[in-house]
Amino acid sequence: MNLRFLAFRKILFAIVFVISLGFTGYLVANNISQRIIGKSLAKQVISTSTVGKSSQLQKLLNEIVVEQKIPGAVMYINTPKGSWLGASGVNSLSTKTRMKPTDGFSIASMSKTFMAVVVLKLVEQGKIELDQAIATYLPRDISPHIVNSDKITVRQLLNHTSGVAEYLDTKEFIQATAKRSRSQPWTAREAIKYMYQEQPKANPGEKFIYTDCNYILLELIVENITRGTLAQAIRSQILKPLGLKHTFTELREPTIGEVATGYGDRNKDGKLDSYAQVNDGNGLGDGGLVSTAEDLAKFSKALFVKKTLLSPKMMKEMLKFKDNGEGYSYGLGVERFSSPLAKAIGHTGIAYGFATLLAYLPNQNTTIVVLLNNQNVDIKSIARTGLEVVENK
Repeated sequence: MNLRFLAFRKILFAIVFVISLGFTGYLVANNISQRIIGKSLAKQVISTSTVGKSSQLQKLLNEIVVEQKIPGAVMYINTPKGSWLGASGVNSLSTKTRMKPTDGFSIASMSKTFMAVVVLKLVEQGKIELDQAIATYLPRDISPHIVNSDKITVRQLLNHTSGVAEYLDTKEFIQATAKRSRSQPWTAREAIKYMYQEQPKANPGEKFIYTDCNYILLELIVENITRGTLAQAIRSQILKPLGLKHTFTELREPTIGEVATGYGDRNKDGKLDSYAQVNDGNGLGDGGLVSTAEDLAKFSKALFVKKTLLSPKMMKEMLKFKDNGEGYSYGLGVERFSSPLAKAIGHTGIAYGFATLLAYLPNQNTTIVVLLNNQNVDIKSIARTGLEVVENK
């Protein structure tokens, strides 16, 4: 190889390197390690066939942030052709700190998938039976207060067919959150009491009704069986084995890295308000995790692609979906999306000022993660738009 050609290669690489620094996100070739953060660009090969997609995706994300009045956003897409991770906007309206791809977001109800994995692992270990009544596993002082606890099964909690009432909707809980400091994290025992006097929404197994209380009951079951906290169970069963170093349970564990501030139209006046000081159940089993796009991508890959988190039997149980009759289906802690993400599986989360989405499309072997710090946004449409750029639609 002559010296002139080597010099030309170095100049070409330098140009590509400088251009790539102009984008918050970048696309890497499929044969490169999936570690997008913390890896030297000098060791990466930028595919000429996908650099254009990088700029298109970054432009799209910038436009979405401006047009939909989102303070900030992070998007991750992985296809057989490569991976892209980008950020736009700010992680805080007060500080105007630029959003980074590594920033953490409260993933809200996406945490339910993590909960389901923990429960199914306990099933694998013979400590829980999916079709056993929850009275068998709940603390004895709580079980008598749960209507139908002798009939509701663990499976029915996981797939929201238990019919239990909702604690979040009670006037008493709403009033309590208005005065609750973040220095006083809610416990599952406290939260569950708000539904004691409420009538069930349906008979066990009768129909699908999405209720966060299902996962508060699951938190109580996990802690009663493991004799530890749910945060400890998630860390030992999922976070440590997968090396998810930027995921933690909010208000239960130390904050890791920089976390975005969540916003929403709390006062119904068309203005974005901060959720930074709000404590309406943060850290509980129905939506307690904070994570990053990279960690969520690793979790998705282990669960849906490599299928190393659960045994084949438990994976089959997780993907037994209940249809609500409106084109939407729910498995055990997993959503199966309808349009505009047809046949994708994963979970969304909308709470605490955040909107989050993790979706895996088996037919395309494609994963997308979208994290926004504005909860009043149609996140599924944003995800679909990102996928259309990659699919040349």
